[in-house]
Amino acid sequence: MPDTQTIHVFAGPSLSGSAVLELDGVCAHPPIAHGDLYRLKLNEGDSVLIVDGIYQHTAPVRHKEILALHAAGVPIYGTASLGALRATEHQGHGMTGVGTVFGWYRDGRLISDADVALTHGDADVGYRAFTQALVSIISVTDRLVSAGRLDQADADAVVDLARSLHFSTRTNGALQAAAAKQGLADQMRLALSELHSDRLGDIKRLDAEAAIHDLLAGTVTPPATVDVPLTTWRKEWSLQHTPATSDPAGPTLRQVLAFAQLFLPDFPDRHTAHVLANLTPEYPEVGDPAWQEALPPEELVRRGILSADELATLDQDALATRVLVRTFRRRSGRLVYDEFPPDLAELADQSARLLGLTSQAIQLNPNFHPGDIPSAELDKTFGELWGTAELVTHVLDRGFRSPEEFREQARPYFIAARAFVGMRSTPSKVA
Repeated sequence: MPDTQTIHVFAGPSLSGSAVLELDGVCAHPPIAHGDLYRLKLNEGDSVLIVDGIYQHTAPVRHKEILALHAAGVPIYGTASLGALRATEHQGHGMTGVGTVFGWYRDGRLISDADVALTHGDADVGYRAFTQALVSIISVTDRLVSAGRLDQADADAVVDLARSLHFSTRTNGALQAAAAKQGLADQMRLALSELHSDRLGDIKRLDAEAAIHDLLAGTVTPPATVDVPLTTWRKEWSLQHTPATSDPAGPTLRQVLAFAQLFLPDFPDRHTAHVLANLTPEYPEVGDPAWQEALPPEELVRRGILSADELATLDQDALATRVLVRTFRRRSGRLVYDEFPPDLAELADQSARLLGLTSQAIQLNPNFHPGDIPSAELDKTFGELWGTAELVTHVLDRGFRSPEEFREQARPYFIAARAFVGMRSTPSKVA
């Protein structure tokens, strides 16, 4: 493999402390989570190996984002743990599976996601595993039976006992205690002792290390190319997770767009121009009374698309324009913006500075989190910033598809918005 090509390996407990992550040509990343593939900075010829992933406290890596990377021409491989699961699910659809665990899922010996699940620490402890995965117990007892060191009946009993414990409680201590009650203490002790790297070893670690060596040697067949449709989910996730600059820790494209929506005074005008420039033939022309036929004006008020004051004071053309702007969606009818407006790229640095205020607030008060900000406080602060009492319709004028989307995007910017409102309300002092 040429020196310029890199294997990006997403791994945690399966390769905790493993020297293979230090090999030339390997770039190690934490266990994969939803959005991580969009943040990768890849060069031509690079590939991705998924070993471990996060799935409880954040969304796991999605199938469509794997397909998006495949569509970009990046070979993707999976092994050992979550990688083996995803590779099984993507057979013939943009991903290659490697190793024993993958083979067991492919052939039906394993069917449950929980068979590879375990709990582990964070980066500060090297993602060390706290519990044992069921697949590790299955593999080590298989090998002990093959070596004549464990009776098949005892091996089955050890596996059944391990399966009876939830993966989050399957510690060595819990396994030994449960085994002692069933007269399997010696058999369980043997199985657990052989999971150490200097003995038979853990199959997840063995699979992952072998996969890296084989990929470095170029002996793994890359996935066959498949056509991947460009769905609205792919577009939305790309906006949400792609960095707006070369700094992966900087704001994403969606955060820069949100900054513009929230803080540019002229964004409603920009958004109106965007909508009118992208109307498709199925939309009625401005001034065409057809827009009233779908929903009576009173229903538009009830749904928060028009305000009662607008209905009473605006002419038909103005009302039709506002309805078109506030109900505009790109195909397939879910997103208002499915691509990042290029003219907003220059706002990335300003976006980063305002997001930095929230980071500083969290450092000063670890108990603060933007997710805890009450919706009413968000609405009040941004209503004051925008000088409007009609928040529901105004967020639509700013290109949000709903008040809920506005609040989701506004939370990281709340500290900045409150500071701006405070500066406006503080009287200036004359010396």
